[in-house]
Amino acid sequence: WMFNETNNEQCQQVPSTNIVENDNNFKVEVAAPGFSKKEISIDLEKDRLTVSSTREFETQEEEVNYTRKEFGYTNFSRSFTLPETIDKENVKAEFKNGVLSITLPKKEEVKLKKQITIA
Repeated sequence: WMFNETNNEQCQQVPSTNIVENDNNFKVEVAAPGFSKKEISIDLEKDRLTVSSTREFETQEEEVNYTRKEFGYTNFSRSFTLPETIDKENVKAEFKNGVLSITLPKKEEVKLKKQITIA
């Protein structure tokens, strides 16, 4: 299996991920509901694709003689080791309806298929 995964153990949550392969590319879909695209980072270093996010939040309640303030962080990180067949220069990403879709095209020489006729 080419997409070996490593998870950051310090993360509070790990998003669900789908990986789909067709003749031309791989598509990685990461469920990230409640996040915005500005809060998500995608890094591609050598053969490692990492999707991560850190979000800070704060809530405050005020009533007569009572104030409560809470803050916290939500973060995740998910990394995948990519196969050598990926065209790293043409990776594309889109974030829509809480799902991050990363398209990892295959190199041209991998896409070429030839039917061999048996004599």
